[in-house]
Formats: sequence, C-alpha cells, structure tokens
Amino acid sequence: MLLISGGKTVTESGIFTADIFVDGGKITEVLPHKKRAWDGDFADARGKLILPGVIDPHVHFKLPVGNIVTADDFESGTRAAIASGVTTVIDYTTQPPGIPLDQAVLKRRAEADGNVYCDYSLHCVIPSWKSLADPARQMRELASGGVPSFKLFMIYEDRGMQSDDGDLFAALSESAACGSLICVHAESERILKYFLSLYKNRPDLGAMAHALARPAFTEWEAVQRGLTWAEVTGGNIYFVHLSAGKSAEKIALARKAGVRALGETCPQYLTLDDSVFARPDGHLFATCPQIKKREDSDCLWAALKKGAVSVIATDSCTFNKTQKDMWHGDITKIPFGMPGVETSLALMYTRGVLEKKISLRRLTELMSLNPAKAMGLYPRKGTIKAGSDADLLIVDPGEERRVDHAQMQTRCDWNPYDGQVLRGFPEKVFLRGKLAARNGAPLDGPGGQFLPRSRPDLSIS
Repeated sequence: MLLISGGKTVTESGIFTADIFVDGGKITEVLPHKKRAWDGDFADARGKLILPGVIDPHVHFKLPVGNIVTADDFESGTRAAIASGVTTVIDYTTQPPGIPLDQAVLKRRAEADGNVYCDYSLHCVIPSWKSLADPARQMRELASGGVPSFKLFMIYEDRGMQSDDGDLFAALSESAACGSLICVHAESERILKYFLSLYKNRPDLGAMAHALARPAFTEWEAVQRGLTWAEVTGGNIYFVHLSAGKSAEKIALARKAGVRALGETCPQYLTLDDSVFARPDGHLFATCPQIKKREDSDCLWAALKKGAVSVIATDSCTFNKTQKDMWHGDITKIPFGMPGVETSLALMYTRGVLEKKISLRRLTELMSLNPAKAMGLYPRKGTIKAGSDADLLIVDPGEERRVDHAQMQTRCDWNPYDGQVLRGFPEKVFLRGKLAARNGAPLDGPGGQFLPRSRPDLSIS
C-alpha cells in the first residue's frame, strides 16, 4: 500500500490538502490531511500539488507520412509522455483505404504493446468510407469491443483519405445509433487547394506562405458544415486540433442549440502566433491546421474558460530538422507537425494558470477529467477519487525548468519552446500506483497497458 500525504490535491469537488491511499494500483481513499501512523510506502507531498495524470487524446507516434516516419515511435513517444506527467495517450490507426477496421486496430496494437511507458488506447481512422465493406457494421463492432472513436478527414483527397459530406453524414448517423464518437479534421479541401495553388511556389515568402495558404475560414467553414450534419443526424462530433477562434464560437452556438459537439485545441494554438513563420526556421512550425493569429489564441483561451472548447490535447507529431528541411521552399512538401507531449502540462500551467487565463481546477478538467469522459475512460482515468486508477502527479509549483530538447526523452532534435523557462513539470509521476518517473526521467521500462473504452460522454463543458 502507498500513502501520498499532505499535497494540495485537485479533485472534482474542489481543492484541499489531502492524504491519498493507494492499493492494487487503485485509489482506495482520499481524506483530509492529518498526521498518521503509517508503515507502508510513503510519498511526502507537503508544499506540492497533487494532480490527476494527464490524458492526451491526440498523439501521433510512429506515423508514416509518404516515405518518412515520425522521429518518435511508441517507445520514445510514451517515454516522453510519462516523464512529463502524461499517463494516458490515444493514438490512431494508420492503415490505407479498404483495410477492415478491426485489422487496422490489431496491427497498430502489435506495434505498441510491450513498447509503451504509459497507458494507451486508439482511435480508428476511416481513411475512405466508400472503400469499406459495410462501414457502419464495422464501426458498431469496434465500438462494442472497446474502440468507440473514429477519425474522418475533410481534406486529403489526393491521398484517398477524404470523407465528403455524404461520408460524414453516414458516419454521424451511425454514431447516433451506437453511441460512438466521430473525430473530425475540419478544413475545406477545395478552398485549401485554391490557396495552395497561389502560394506553393512563392519561395520569396518563405514559410509565411504556409500561413497565407490556410486562412482561418478554411477551418471554420468546415466546422460549420460538420456541425450541420451533427445536428441533422443527432450524431456525436468531436473536432480535433481547433486553431481558429471563430471555430470555437460556432461550436458554442451549436452546443447551446443542443448539438452533440465537442472541441479540442492544442498548446501551439494557444501560445504561438503566425509570426513564427517569419523566422529563418519558420518552416519547423508548420502544422495542419497551421498556427494562426494572436486574436485566434485569445479567443481559444476564452473558449476554454467558458466551456465552448472542452479539451486540451497536443497533436504531438515529431519530425526532425532533416525531415522538415525536405520542403526546399515548397510549402506542400513540409511534413506537418511538431513536438508537444513533453511540454504540454508545464506549458499550460505556466501560460494558463500562472498567467490567470484558466484556474488550476479548470486545467485538470481540460487535460484530465474531460478527456477521460469524452473518450470513454472515466471514472477509471482522469480523476482523483476512490476506485480510480492511481495515476497521480506530484508537482512543485515553485520549480522552474528551462526547455532543452537535448535533455528530453523525445528523439526530436528541436522543440518549439527551446529556451523558455516553465513551471509545472512533475517531480513524481505515478502510473496505477507505481512510481514511473521522477524529475523528467522514467524509472523503469515500458509498463503501459492498452485501455478498452466505453461509450463517450459529451455532457462535459
């Protein structure tokens, strides 16, 4: 048995100084702190914060894109996650069109099982609805088997991965019937192609061409269409990596009207703006969708505070400098993505809580409780209460660390926040009651498990 004693503990009901008792990997009791006789394992958390383990429901490890693969695979990616307080991640299947969905999940699990440092689950990508035999049946079977979320892309027509409005309508209709969640990458394909044709051969603009080619309306117009089909079908829609402030505004209005919709945003859209593309290394910051303007960041922070956007994820997708440099001035050839998982908690604590954009309790809702509920992991994950997994973080609120990719667990050779001084990195990370990491370094080998999930809960805010 383990006692974590005397920390300022963030729970669903409030924040108080608590003693947390753990046995068999589960929290057994959470009691007000007092001096106690104890002869079991002990962790002194006096003067520290105790937070629930972070759940990152949007990562890409060992992701193949064309003829390259991300710098981080499941081993290094989850090593980076556990070191920084992320105790659960949800990755994606990576199969080409036409492959049965259950086979895609089994293949991805074979790559991950035995190689993960934190617990994990999977979203099932549907790269082409039309190429599947009875896709609705396949969705139902996977959802009942513990994989209840499916990702559709409104772009990538040239890769054979685009879902048109009819595909999205059909998937949302099935989600209404079986309770699954449709995760949507919302951008407008044909408008994007038009703007890309204008800016793809503009080396004089450098990486700023990336921002010019993807104006904010290419996202929020697609969000509006997705919300329309969710309203008509009664389906469950979850918009990933929102970057535009107007997208959040549209989701807020739709939710007030009863549409079953949730939104997720990422640290890069909250802490950076499109001025990064004017840097000599601006192409490193290319993501899809791209970082937008400061007013978009401000709007997204407000949406997080008010509940219009309910989840902070990372979309962590690490390409190293050599891979990023492949663009040679053509923005259509930049591998999209950046490191995120290893700085997410500290960045949101520093830029969110310490700068008073969100409260500490709201931070744990956005990064632990809400992802757990939205992804069908609650109450096993995402909260500090009796019966839940003992995924717990001890954080010294006064400790500062300077971001240095060379001192991190990732295999990526750069970080968008290199040199910044942040607070909120965990001193100790417990995974199911076992001390799994200390001061940014895992203590043992891979000990993560695959997590079957239940029906998503869209009642969060």
